Amino acid sequence: MAYDGITMAAVKKELDKSLLGAKVEKIYQPRTLEIVLYLRQNAASYSLICSADSRLARVHLTSNKPENPSTPPSFCMLLRKHLTGARLLSLRQDELERVLIFVFSSYDDFGNSITKSLICEIMGKHSNIILTMPTDNNEPLILGSIKQVTESMSRYRRILPGDIYYPPPTQDKINTFSFKKEELEAALQKTAEDKPASSLVKTVMGVSKDLAEVLIMRAAGGEYCHPLAIISPLTKELHKLAAAITNDKLQPCVYKTASGKLAFSILSPPQAAALELTHYQSVNDCLSAYYHALLSAHETAVLKQKLRQSVNSKLARLEKKLKKQNRELMEMEEADKYRLWGEMLTANLHLLSLGMTEASVPNYYADKVENITIPLDPSCSPQENAQRYFKKYRKLRDGKKYLLGHKAAAEEEIAYLESLLVAIEHADLSALWEIREEMENAGLLRKKKTKKQAKINLSQPMHFVSPDNIDIYVGKNNRQNDQLTFHTAQATDIWLHVKNYPGAHVIIRDANPPADTLLFAAELAAYYSKLSASSNVAVDYTQIRYVKKPRGAKPGMVVYDHHRTVYVTPKLESAVKNKKVFQEN
Repeated sequence: MAYDGITMAAVKKELDKSLLGAKVEKIYQPRTLEIVLYLRQNAASYSLICSADSRLARVHLTSNKPENPSTPPSFCMLLRKHLTGARLLSLRQDELERVLIFVFSSYDDFGNSITKSLICEIMGKHSNIILTMPTDNNEPLILGSIKQVTESMSRYRRILPGDIYYPPPTQDKINTFSFKKEELEAALQKTAEDKPASSLVKTVMGVSKDLAEVLIMRAAGGEYCHPLAIISPLTKELHKLAAAITNDKLQPCVYKTASGKLAFSILSPPQAAALELTHYQSVNDCLSAYYHALLSAHETAVLKQKLRQSVNSKLARLEKKLKKQNRELMEMEEADKYRLWGEMLTANLHLLSLGMTEASVPNYYADKVENITIPLDPSCSPQENAQRYFKKYRKLRDGKKYLLGHKAAAEEEIAYLESLLVAIEHADLSALWEIREEMENAGLLRKKKTKKQAKINLSQPMHFVSPDNIDIYVGKNNRQNDQLTFHTAQATDIWLHVKNYPGAHVIIRDANPPADTLLFAAELAAYYSKLSASSNVAVDYTQIRYVKKPRGAKPGMVVYDHHRTVYVTPKLESAVKNKKVFQEN
């Protein structure tokens, strides 16, 4: 559901109860178009978030604490100057418009008491946050705004410091809190040709398309039809909505749609349209949870892409290097040929002379002696040609040992990078930050320079319970893999890992797990690996005591023996759905 005028009205009603008289203690601007006001009312503290981001424009209380920049932006400094220590006198929303005005009692530059207003316009790409104070003529003078709007950007109004503030143009719609059935019907007649939801949105103030669809479905008993066909029940639904806001009887919730999209509603949506439904005590709590989930999902996607791109870039360079090393190794396989040529030239020096371009000499090492043709440098003597081939042989022989060491190191680095890719794919936000830190320590990313090193809350491994009620743990990154395998698990616990491919470490907290538990854990190991989309995946398992970490090995890298192999097809979703045994911390 969009943050519409009705939602704002519900938020305002709750804020009236919580914040009136509250004192502004701190102000931050964690994102470019977002501010957070920390207010105190008696012994209670509140965090009010106001955002003018076109995708996430909103106003509500929040329990989440975003990270703040080390240097506050200019608009944040302006708000601190005018509102720190101010008390909230009132909130105003005119005619269910998406404009919420916070009126504060503050002081002017001379210490005189004065009111100042923080105006939050929640209107998609036109959203803004504006600070005003009254002039001598009691007109609202703009002190500053989070977005500056010039004449070239808007023909209707400018929003610049020193200008008089003019509200957005009003909409000619009926008021949800005070209308009669006949008014609704007459207004809907003007939009009779529009689609059902669009017709209601254009007619009733404060209603978004999503809310319009819910109201129509409720009024029509689950059907979807034009509002003109259901005037009486629709009037009742709108009156019930107004009464629910007035009497605090809303049912705010967050849910997933059939397509998997996260959504919120101030009314319970139709049961068929809502999955994973979670109800909240207040609209502010609901919005806080919804937008936190949206921001976390966005931050997760952005961080995943950044980490994935960095790993893939390094991986491409290493694979290119490995191909070159393999080509050089193939050339080095001919080292013995040059030694042979040198020896044959030395044995037949009496047959050769300066200026020859090739020599046909007998090969005494062959089972049946036969002549071989050896290219010669005519500018060199036969002895020098022989020494040249011996030198080339020694160079290739010694270079092969050196190159094999570098090839092994490159292959180890590739295996490590592939393990990072698997971890990135399955990680949540907290696990991704740990992966980023690991990549910084490994030199794959430049370390972020921050004024104060933020404390990272360590993420926890995934926790499953098998069909036999046995605990199973799955690492979400290399730190967790090492922690599980070498610190959490007992020596006799069973350790599982996909064979010869990167993947998660899986621990069964049992020395002799039943077959169903072993297969379930193997499915998890296959799912959280590079082969998650494959079938008949080989998964090795052994006791923890047989898993070792070589000295100097990278995070998550181990060797093991005394293992057996089981073949499974990854099917985590069906296991979770059918067995009801999934539990994640």
